[in-house]
Amino acid sequence: MYGKTHLGGNQVNQTFVRQVFCSQGYRGSFASVTLCSNLSEFNDSTHLQSRALSTGCAATAFVYCQIDGPHLIRWFSPYSEIQFCGHATLAAADVLITAINTRQGALHFSSASHSICVKRVTSGHYVMLLPQCTLRASLDLPDVAKIFSEEVTNFHYTEPDDGYLVAQVPNRDHVANFDFASDRYCKLTRRALLITAQDASQPNTVYFRYFAPQYGSKEDAATGSAAPLLAAFWQLPINRTLKCYQLSSHGAFYRISQSDLEVSVFASVQTPL
Repeated sequence: MYGKTHLGGNQVNQTFVRQVFCSQGYRGSFASVTLCSNLSEFNDSTHLQSRALSTGCAATAFVYCQIDGPHLIRWFSPYSEIQFCGHATLAAADVLITAINTRQGALHFSSASHSICVKRVTSGHYVMLLPQCTLRASLDLPDVAKIFSEEVTNFHYTEPDDGYLVAQVPNRDHVANFDFASDRYCKLTRRALLITAQDASQPNTVYFRYFAPQYGSKEDAATGSAAPLLAAFWQLPINRTLKCYQLSSHGAFYRISQSDLEVSVFASVQTPL
């Protein structure tokens, strides 16, 4: 059920900034949100890219609010349009609830390739519902494997070719200290790279880092879109919770759980002081 969203003249085209995945002592990442005044503006990729470059944030969500349907959303980095951005979607939800005062109990967003639902749990805390993903074990990656040390194992991937590559390292320190030759990697694959490890003493805790150098920036500071990958890779049981620590320079934290059909991402969103 879609309720009416009230957009005042001072709110359309205003840029809002939110800090997402910022709990457990982690800084998370900043995302900007712009509410487009009309569909023509929302569909103007050149204009949106220019706006995204000027925000100074890693990601910008552009939203066109609709009364009788899901809100349309697009995501841009300073370099290009993004297929999906979890933390910018959460930022957009918080803007619609706190700044625009929408009365929708659940916010539905629609992009060219995704349908996302975000629900408010309490003030500053949200759950984002994402579809599950399918990972395939990869037994034949000789060229890509040569880029990494021998500690990087258990490669899995998603389709299509510009999807994701997931690999395991022994422990938290290996995640924190992981590095690779991004130029060589980009010549071999278009897939984003997720490196992860499980805590030996706490099986419900995992660590990860996310890299996509082929799209402009080598590492993403806070990556909500990694949640379905982590759930699939670690074979998260139904209705169990997994604590996910992203060990980027800023750090990020969220929790995930899984139902029969989707992955729930529990995250904090704040307005920067």
